[in-house]
Amino acid sequence: MGKSISVGILFSLILSSTFAQEVSPYGKFQQDSVMIGEEIQYSLSVRYPKEWKVIFPDSTHDFAPFEFYEKQYFPSRTDSTHVFDSAVYRLSTFEIDLVQQLQLPVYLLNGNDSTIIRSNTDSVLFKELVVQVPDSLKFRENLSFQVVDYAFNYPYFMLGLGIFIVLAIGSFLVFGKSIRDKIKLYRMRKAYEKFSLQFERGIIKIKQSETNTALIEEQLVIWKKYMEKIEDRPFTKYTSKEILQMGFEQELKEVLQNIDMSIYGAIDSEEMHKNFEALEDFTLVRYQTKVKEVKNG
Repeated sequence: MGKSISVGILFSLILSSTFAQEVSPYGKFQQDSVMIGEEIQYSLSVRYPKEWKVIFPDSTHDFAPFEFYEKQYFPSRTDSTHVFDSAVYRLSTFEIDLVQQLQLPVYLLNGNDSTIIRSNTDSVLFKELVVQVPDSLKFRENLSFQVVDYAFNYPYFMLGLGIFIVLAIGSFLVFGKSIRDKIKLYRMRKAYEKFSLQFERGIIKIKQSETNTALIEEQLVIWKKYMEKIEDRPFTKYTSKEILQMGFEQELKEVLQNIDMSIYGAIDSEEMHKNFEALEDFTLVRYQTKVKEVKNG
């Protein structure tokens, strides 16, 4: 048994080494330095044999010490034997390390499994806003006459503050739940309107390019992020199978299977936008259900 495991591990190492020789992802920052909170662009490119399937990391990947904003994917370029893919990531950092590094992987699909191949490590310098702080401060004397305000009437202030606190607590006890529900419903409505507008734009783009896997993957992430908010579950970390196991198999099984086949199986569909229209209808029903739950308390 132990010998079989050792042989399996050795085979995996040899296979990974072989892939690494054929696929060498290259990552690079588009500038040499960055300030805290400033946006910076990072490019990732890879060249690989035409018969292979390679996927770039998306918004669910951990970009630490950087924060992810957006991914821009470029159309593949091919020759007789190889494919060249590239993407640009918009990032920012709130860390203060003087040198900050990033290394991103690409995923080589092997049937139901995948092999991780990492790019080179690139660095960017953190630009400090305050370079030097003086050891001591010099104060300037001012002996001119200054008007001083009268003493503050603390007893009246404390009395008024006490009355205000009592009224606030009383109002909260009487109207608190109603106020909280209205605030929650308002936030839910604004979040859904924002999602609906963004999702509708994505469907229009997919109608224009039904086989663009980058667009399809980006649209699926937008849907998962919104579902996280209304269902309070980590949809962005769930696979399609795990989502269906939450009780949505009847509504979503065929839709999610079609989308997965397009992203991971490279199976084109001339009516891919209809799957996202079905997701849009499903999301509206879930939003309306959550609104009723809040109103009925």
